[in-house]
Amino acid sequence: MTRLVHKVQLSFNKASVSYDGVAKLQRRAAAFLVDQIGQISSLDPKTVLDLGTGTGCVPELLFPRYPNSIYYLNDIADQMLEVCKVKFAPYPNIHYLPGHMMEVNVPRVDLVISNLALQWVEDWSSALQFFHAQSAQVFAFSTLLEGTFQEWEEMLGRGRPFKFHQYPCAEALSTFCKHLKREDQSFQQWQWEVPLVFDSPRAFMLYLRDLGASPASCAIPLNPLLHLLR
Repeated sequence: MTRLVHKVQLSFNKASVSYDGVAKLQRRAAAFLVDQIGQISSLDPKTVLDLGTGTGCVPELLFPRYPNSIYYLNDIADQMLEVCKVKFAPYPNIHYLPGHMMEVNVPRVDLVISNLALQWVEDWSSALQFFHAQSAQVFAFSTLLEGTFQEWEEMLGRGRPFKFHQYPCAEALSTFCKHLKREDQSFQQWQWEVPLVFDSPRAFMLYLRDLGASPASCAIPLNPLLHLLR
């Protein structure tokens, strides 16, 4: 485990009790992805893998649609998964997979989904190839794009070099996904620009803390890109 990954793990473990109170945009992106998946009339997944599930906002939305599916919920923060275990105690068809998403070891599944979590991998192209290969039918994900936190970067960088986490540019990511899709698949993409306004720098930092992010990693969906390969 790299130093950055370890820091991410610690931050999200600490935020497991506050995450649901501040993750409004994450839930919005999850709802959008699940709605798009629900429009695929031919899809009735027997198995679902949710990468970086957090406190489980994606499976919460998927359960009513696919109650008989077997779910694999992954997260690097074991305390996040503990929250999921309490939420989903009545559901017997769930398996929990703690650890880094690139080390998940499950059979090929019908639906692979990841909501605003892929920004934590160091090589997004390798990750997309790996997870796409794991999906027998649909691979749907959202991630952050180049330009996220640009104003904050510029403010903190005055007088000294400063750079947040490196996010992919929209064009490069779209081109990669178009080449990645199989011949029997279609490709859809949506892009949002979502402004976040805070009363003070302190309010912004508290938001990061409660979300489980840090100024160096910044998992805030100011500019998410959503993709669906099916």
